[in-house]
Amino acid sequence: MEELQTHLPDAIPFHEAERALDLLAEYKEAELTRRDRAKVEAVKEIVLAEITRKYDFYEKLFAAVFTERNEVTKKFFKIIDKGIKEKDNELVLAGLSSLSEVVTSNPLSHMKALKKL
Repeated sequence: MEELQTHLPDAIPFHEAERALDLLAEYKEAELTRRDRAKVEAVKEIVLAEITRKYDFYEKLFAAVFTERNEVTKKFFKIIDKGIKEKDNELVLAGLSSLSEVVTSNPLSHMKALKKL
């Protein structure tokens, strides 16, 4: 408002009153627009922070889940290899069966619960 006051004369002639009101309305509108933009920017930053937080969480979660699955898979292959070396069909079948369960299971089956986070 101070900016507007520095541009206006002390006395406004009657014929310029309408123009002065238009200038004041434009100033008010510009000020409201500036405030609205500031609010939108603040909300944007909050939403972006929330998205980033969730992204970081899911990235760490998926890395842990798939690292664990990889380790389990390697262990079952070691069991299968051991069974082959020792000619132990029971051990080979147990390793294959367990490996099959791990490979066919969906590590993301609990995603519905995660969506609520």
